[in-house]
Amino acid sequence: QLLGNQDHIKVELEKLKKTHDEKQQKLEEQVLALGKELQEAKGAVGASRHRLAEQSAVLLTAQGQLQEVEAENSRLQLRLKELNEEYRSRLAQHVRDVANYMDSKPSSVTNHSKAPAGQAAMKNFVDSMLRDIRASYKAREEQLARAARGYKKRMKDLAKKHENLLIAYGLQREQLRSLGSSAMDCGPAELHFSITDPELLTNSSRELNRLRQEKAKLEMQLQELQKVESWLDLMSGHDPNELFCPRLLDEEGWAEVRKKLREFTLNTQEDLEQERSQLLTRALVAEEQVAELQGYIDQHLAR
Repeated sequence: QLLGNQDHIKVELEKLKKTHDEKQQKLEEQVLALGKELQEAKGAVGASRHRLAEQSAVLLTAQGQLQEVEAENSRLQLRLKELNEEYRSRLAQHVRDVANYMDSKPSSVTNHSKAPAGQAAMKNFVDSMLRDIRASYKAREEQLARAARGYKKRMKDLAKKHENLLIAYGLQREQLRSLGSSAMDCGPAELHFSITDPELLTNSSRELNRLRQEKAKLEMQLQELQKVESWLDLMSGHDPNELFCPRLLDEEGWAEVRKKLREFTLNTQEDLEQERSQLLTRALVAEEQVAELQGYIDQHLAR
């Protein structure tokens, strides 16, 4: 019976081979398409990085110009304050001189003799007027100082609330990452919403911004590693349908990712340490050779 069914078995084998060839061809086409998409994505990332570098350079230039303009504005405001003080003192002195002149001027009513009753009337009036002006200026300055202190206090309170909101936002992003898919859009990083005004930044805020920058870099590296891992899974012959399914990252998945990152960091550190030791050895050997050559030059070539 087996010998009689050889033709049927050959037909089935041909069908299986044809089906396998078709699936292999489709898989190769998908791999080529994914490779093309990966190249396009790399080109887009490179272009975006180039634009980001240009925008960063423009931003740094603008920030430098802004700092220069703010310094010039502060200098001009200080100069204006000095000129106002000088103008105020000169005006007060001129008013006093006019008052003294008017008080010392002889009266025309009493046969060119000074009026003793009204001799210092103008001076007293001017002194009273200047005292009122100084009091009003002082009250206005105190009012403006209180308003400025209140404004700074409100800005500090708002900055503190903003920091608390950023911390809560970061915790929610981490919870979404731990519970959802790796492809889920959890929103921009906290660094995107951080305060950059140097007047509102405290030492803790600057340290938090630095940590947020490092965290954003690590998140970008983690995304690159996930893309590489997906590409390796595709090249290793896994089912293509599984690659496009949402991959849930639970605590074990994050632990595995952290483990891989630690292993990568340790391996890189070991390689760097080994390379450093080799370079130090070569440097010591080179120093010994230089010392021998210098001794040979001093002993023989000089003679």
